[in-house]
Amino acid sequence: AFRGILGRPDARFVMVNMLVYKDMATGSAFEGLTGAAAYGLYVSGLVDAQAEIGSRLIWSGEVEAQIVGSSDPIFHTIALLEYASPTSFIGFASSPGEAPQARGAGLRGQWLVASTSLEEDAPSTATASSRDLPSTQDLVAATGLSPEQLERLLDGSAEAPVFIVELLRFADDSGDSYGPYRDALEPAIAAATGSLVWRGAFDSQLLGAASPGFHEVVVTRYPNRAAYLQVLSDGAVRAASHARIDGLALHWIYAVGGSRTGFGSWPS
Repeated sequence: AFRGILGRPDARFVMVNMLVYKDMATGSAFEGLTGAAAYGLYVSGLVDAQAEIGSRLIWSGEVEAQIVGSSDPIFHTIALLEYASPTSFIGFASSPGEAPQARGAGLRGQWLVASTSLEEDAPSTATASSRDLPSTQDLVAATGLSPEQLERLLDGSAEAPVFIVELLRFADDSGDSYGPYRDALEPAIAAATGSLVWRGAFDSQLLGAASPGFHEVVVTRYPNRAAYLQVLSDGAVRAASHARIDGLALHWIYAVGGSRTGFGSWPS
């Protein structure tokens, strides 16, 4: 399956990793460790190898909730790892690393998606004070989220930054119908002190199975959850909501906390 990516251009590309850990690691060598901790040993054993082939960790975070959609099970970690070329990835994938058993001991499942970067912005550290939120009834009317979706979003720190990860499947394949909604989002995100982290094409899925597949992955940083709700409530965004409804066949949204840009701490 991995060799299929050799048909890609000989250029940098991104692997989107979406991981589900076992509750507790399996195997006597990992007794007492959580699945996440065991998998962390596997990743630690790959740090030097990744650095040697010029890889770059763009971003990673821990999933706090799935707000919209239903993946079963819900992912625990999402990471964007850029490789220098398809050949460099194949060489890396062929090497077991320093702790290969730790991967199987800690990992329950994985989506691995080869992606072309479409947009990437410099990391933001912008902050904003959290504001008092309207009633749930008013938020439902303003944002289009259900009470249950709002509850999942708000079940986290009101002050901490939050990353919104979206998986998009367009109704028309090209995404043209969704375009007016994306255009409305951009100034609203800036007004709320949010910022795009990365957007990429869902080119080919090497591990896991999405049926039907998605077309894009988008990661956006907000200074807090209220800022995200401010964007969804924006007048221009609401006016363009028909383009979201008509333009998307499938839409998954995750609230993700924390971010890292170095191999040493991915994942925690």
